[in-house]
Amino acid sequence: MKLTRNFLLVITTHFIFPFSVLAQNDSILSLSLKEAQDFALNHFYVSRNAELDVKAASNRVWESTAIGLPQVSINGQYQRYLDDTLPSFAIPAGPDGELMDVSIFERDNYSLTANVSQLIFSGEYIVGLQAARIYKSLSEESFEKTGIDIRQAVAGTYFTILTLTENKKVLGKTLDNLRLILDQTRKIYEAGMMEDTDVDQIDLTLRRTENDMQSVSNLLETMHKMLKYQMGITTKDSIVLTENLNALVDVNTIDQSVYSFDLDNNIDYRILNTNEQLQHLLLKREKSSVLPNVSGFYTYNAVLNQTPFTPPQHLVGLTAGWNIFESGMKTAKIAQARIEYEKAQNMKEQEAERLILAAGQAQDNYITALTKYYNEEQNFLLSEKVMNKTAEKYREGLVSSLDLSLTNSQFLQAQISYTMAVQELLNSKISLDKAFNKL
Repeated sequence: MKLTRNFLLVITTHFIFPFSVLAQNDSILSLSLKEAQDFALNHFYVSRNAELDVKAASNRVWESTAIGLPQVSINGQYQRYLDDTLPSFAIPAGPDGELMDVSIFERDNYSLTANVSQLIFSGEYIVGLQAARIYKSLSEESFEKTGIDIRQAVAGTYFTILTLTENKKVLGKTLDNLRLILDQTRKIYEAGMMEDTDVDQIDLTLRRTENDMQSVSNLLETMHKMLKYQMGITTKDSIVLTENLNALVDVNTIDQSVYSFDLDNNIDYRILNTNEQLQHLLLKREKSSVLPNVSGFYTYNAVLNQTPFTPPQHLVGLTAGWNIFESGMKTAKIAQARIEYEKAQNMKEQEAERLILAAGQAQDNYITALTKYYNEEQNFLLSEKVMNKTAEKYREGLVSSLDLSLTNSQFLQAQISYTMAVQELLNSKISLDKAFNKL
């Protein structure tokens, strides 16, 4: 059963994907495909982190906005002169010209300063605020893409479990038939009407089929665990898949010619388009850095132990800054930002061509998978018919045990090829939906 082992290897390497577990209480979940996908979107840590990124981006927008809003600060200060003599100066004390030291300072001094500032003009602030909003859009689109990828991954594992379950059913029926045939063959051998090699041949076929059954059972258990990982539940929880494989095939057998490709709705293209806008704003921000910054301020000073030299309590004013010459540093930054913007444009154009090609390839793959499915379905029905007739002829002594063994192997290979075709059809439909923005 070389084909069986290849089938197991293909499934294992194709669908095993690193996922973490979100602990929950032990439970039993009965899930359709959509319910499994929705559950994963709400519980899988990758999706939850992507959602947190969106919230973080919203806070970043407010952070950028707050820079241009009024800023209020309050500072208190306490000072004490440690020397025995406070700073003083001499003044005439009387008609004799005697001098007297007089100090205008207190040994302990307390002051409170309140400052209010308001940004009046900053080119960097205006562009930076726009960039923060674009960054939020980029986070939202990344969250959407994460959801699409999770839906595709869950669907792939879900389909694998259903096809493995179908294989297990067929192998179970085959084992029942082989055990019955082996029992009949032994009785005929004991009656002296068959050679022991006939018994050995049927026994060998039975053991190989039992090995295949064990392999499928083990892989089925692994894929159940994988689906739990993708959904963010523990391996102790139980899940029951409520979808029927044949019903899924019927739903996903469509006329793909009705699909029309809209590049502007493709999530990958939209992300690159948003990234291009972001890089353009970053270029504008670097250009705006050559403009002056203007802010207004109001300051209130309160000195608790006032002296004749106490500074004014109320101050208003403007501050302006303009970096006129920085030895070409700003020019270099602008040049770097322009390069990043051009790279973003090139990436978007290249991705647009790739996505168009990928959509066409997805259509071709679906047509191929659909044709293969119909062919393998007919092959399976024919091999089942041949298997049943050969088993009947064997009971009647018209064919040898070797013929029966070969026919059984052919039947199992046809079953595996058929279920692989089903799985390929369902996965190609998922890929088609993803390429045409329908997932």
